[in-house]
Amino acid sequence: MDKERICEALVNANVVRFGDFTLVSGQKSPIYIDLRVLPSYPKSFDAISGEMAKLIKDLNPDLVAGIESAGIPLATAVALKNKAPMIYIRKKPKDYGTKSRIEGLLRENEKVVLIDDLITDGGSKVKSLEAIREVGARIEDIVVVLDREQGGEDTMLQHKCRLHAMVTLKDLLAYMEKKNFISHEQYARVLSYIEG
Repeated sequence: MDKERICEALVNANVVRFGDFTLVSGQKSPIYIDLRVLPSYPKSFDAISGEMAKLIKDLNPDLVAGIESAGIPLATAVALKNKAPMIYIRKKPKDYGTKSRIEGLLRENEKVVLIDDLITDGGSKVKSLEAIREVGARIEDIVVVLDREQGGEDTMLQHKCRLHAMVTLKDLLAYMEKKNFISHEQYARVLSYIEG
């Protein structure tokens, strides 16, 4: 996988913001990565979803599953590139009709690869793993564009799932510093936050 190409595509899509942010996990952060904007940058989105499709093809799933909401466009692109069936997982069950968290056809024993934009501590992914396993399907792999390296990999391992991250936040920051998109001070500040 070409990590530099992925970092370049992310920078070109303006996904990185610096400031003071509160993440889904509740953690405070000096950096925010907004991968929901990727589909608005077709070249970057195509480069990233193309690399992701190759990675997922090697995992040989029966189908791919996107997590609502940022994982859905990525899963759609990968499914189309790999000619694979796709489902998506709602964050909460709908309160009408089937009241299901899973949209699409998922059968017992099918091997699923879960797709999302990024992972922080992994807590928000656990419910998606459980929803897939509740119907008797198999989920052993989750693929994300970016790992913030804040415990997500360990959380996934505790739930018998391997994390495959295309790049880490450290990879992206190192690329941005090398190409002079950020100062050494910005780089050092975020690095100490990640490692702290």
